[in-house]
Amino acid sequence: MANAETSFRGYDQAALDREYNNRVKVPEAGAISERWIADGQTARRSMSCMLDIPYGEHERQKVDIFPATALKAPILAFIHGGYWHMRDRTLAHFVAPFYVAAGVNFISIGYRLCPEVTVGHAVADARDALAWIHGNAAEQFGGDPDRLFVAGHSAGGHLAAMMCSSEGAEGGVIKGGCSISGLHDLEPIRLCYLNDYLHLDESSARALSPVALARRAAAGGYKLPPLLLTVGGNEGPEYLRQRDDLAAALKAARQPVRIVDNPGTNHFTACEAFCDPSHALSEEMLRRILAPQF
Repeated sequence: MANAETSFRGYDQAALDREYNNRVKVPEAGAISERWIADGQTARRSMSCMLDIPYGEHERQKVDIFPATALKAPILAFIHGGYWHMRDRTLAHFVAPFYVAAGVNFISIGYRLCPEVTVGHAVADARDALAWIHGNAAEQFGGDPDRLFVAGHSAGGHLAAMMCSSEGAEGGVIKGGCSISGLHDLEPIRLCYLNDYLHLDESSARALSPVALARRAAAGGYKLPPLLLTVGGNEGPEYLRQRDDLAAALKAARQPVRIVDNPGTNHFTACEAFCDPSHALSEEMLRRILAPQF
């Protein structure tokens, strides 16, 4: 971790650590996580689901599938958060009922965690999971592989944004994505307390930053999938900057991006808006999935 004298955009070490310590900023974070876990348990008990489906050899390289009723339905793959070093795919199960009720196959992706592996390995796992979903959707659960979307929260938002970048799934597999409170510039992550778990260096932080990749997109002649970006309105300036810098870089590269405001929410309740039927974020995601021509 950087020393106490190091600054980033005017933050000293203590201030930068506070800016990215969401459990300190949101005292009710534990209660929110417990609610997600309980709601996920209810979803598994009450819904049809296919659990612990491997896409790789590691215990964490698995997906959980909540299939839609209709065949050839679109697919939303969701990537959980936890700052790349904690949590697992069951944390996202609470999101499944809303999307399945809307006629969308919902899949929660697991991936290997730091420090056992690097953030780069987590990116590779997300890419491999999406390739497995695309290749097996029709046979395994009757989904439409040509309508595959990806979303994620926090570290999962970073991975979702990576999957919608030039380093993401190959061959136009992803039709669109959403990053909820995602980390798009990993330089401050390298400089704050989180790097005790992640071991990023300058080179890897740059190579794994969606903002840096977006700035190269125009020169590479890429056509990227459309990306939704949202952040809790109460999250603080660094998370808002993370969103806005990626949006600006994508717009400058003439890539499709849209910001959806999420007022009055914190780092965790911002994710709940993604499955709230009354919220503009869930409405916009469903519009992208079910009527992507608009």
